[in-house]
Amino acid sequence: MVQNDSWEWLLTGFKIDLETQVKPKTVKDYCDHVSYFARWAEHNGKGTPYSITKRDIQEFLHYIASSPAIFTTGNEAKKIVQRDENSRWHYYFPLKRFFTWAVDEGHLIQNPIDTVMLKPPKAAPIEPYGAEHIDAFLKILEHEWKVATTALQKMLSARNRAILSLLLDSFIRLEECYHLKIGDIDLSRKRVLVRKSKTARG
Repeated sequence: MVQNDSWEWLLTGFKIDLETQVKPKTVKDYCDHVSYFARWAEHNGKGTPYSITKRDIQEFLHYIASSPAIFTTGNEAKKIVQRDENSRWHYYFPLKRFFTWAVDEGHLIQNPIDTVMLKPPKAAPIEPYGAEHIDAFLKILEHEWKVATTALQKMLSARNRAILSLLLDSFIRLEECYHLKIGDIDLSRKRVLVRKSKTARG
C-alpha cells in the first residue's frame, strides 16, 4: 500500500498494530471511535490527520458532550440518546492512543492531543446483590436439582450451583470463571487459580 495522507491509510496501520496487543473487541472499539472522529473532522473541514490541532480535538470533545447520539435499532427506527461529560472519555482515550501511535511510528511530528488533559469519569458504584436476590438464585437452582431426571441433568445442576457460589464468594469475573480448568481448583486449600485475568496476569 502506497503511503498517503488519508485517514483510511493511518487507521489501517493503527488497526494492524492494535491487533497484536489487545483483544478484538478493544480493537473494534478503538477503531470505531477514531473513525467517528475522522468523519467529524472531514465533515467540518478539518483536513487530513496531519493538520489536526489541539483546538480541533477540544471542539470535537465539546461536540460529543453537548450533542445527542443517534442509533439505528434492529427495526430501522432511530433512537436518540443524550450524551454527557462522561461520554468524552470514551473518545478521548482511543484518540490519545491513536495520535501517540502515529507519532511513535513517525507519521506525525507533533501529537495534537498531548496537552489535552481529561480525567477519567468516576465509576458508578456497583450495587451488590441483596440477600433476597441470592435467595431467588438458590431457589431456582434447587428447583433445577429437583426436576432433574438424568445423571447429566443432576451434574449440570450441581455445576451451576458451584459456579454461582464461586462467583459470589470470590468476586472473579465471569470470563475468568469461564476459563477455569479442573486443575485450577484446589478444594483442600479452598483456593482457585485464575490464569487468564483481565490484565493478562494470573
